[in-house]
Amino acid sequence: MDTVRVNRVLGSFGSDSLGKAVEWVDMDSDQCQRSRWKTLSDKGRVVLIDLPRHTGLADQDILYADQEIFIVARMKAQKVLVMQPKTPEEMGTLCYHIGNLHQPCWVKEGQVFTPNETFLKDLAQSLGILVVEEYCVLPQGFATRNRPHRAS
Repeated sequence: MDTVRVNRVLGSFGSDSLGKAVEWVDMDSDQCQRSRWKTLSDKGRVVLIDLPRHTGLADQDILYADQEIFIVARMKAQKVLVMQPKTPEEMGTLCYHIGNLHQPCWVKEGQVFTPNETFLKDLAQSLGILVVEEYCVLPQGFATRNRPHRAS
């Protein structure tokens, strides 16, 4: 198998992209923000990512295409906390406290997604907000790597 060098995103993979074989390149939220890295596709092909600076990858981005195959980026699902506030006031209070802790959060359909950190789980529970742990694909740029937290 040939090595493939990727220097730009060709588009987004969708239903109109069918008819060719598909190879997947799995990545986590940290890798999708990097412009240079080396990986293997799920079929064992070496893929060299060499994008322009400040260019990231998103789930389902087409990295390579020829007459026979597509090579497509696929974001790995990550374990996160999903918090389910019942009222707009609970939502505002929760997001305010998460921001004061300098932690990222993503709000979608009335739920708040945060990194899977014990202190964030404790925060939500102290506010009386239901918290569950789930695996999900996060949007581009949502970093969940562990960050040191020091209580004041």
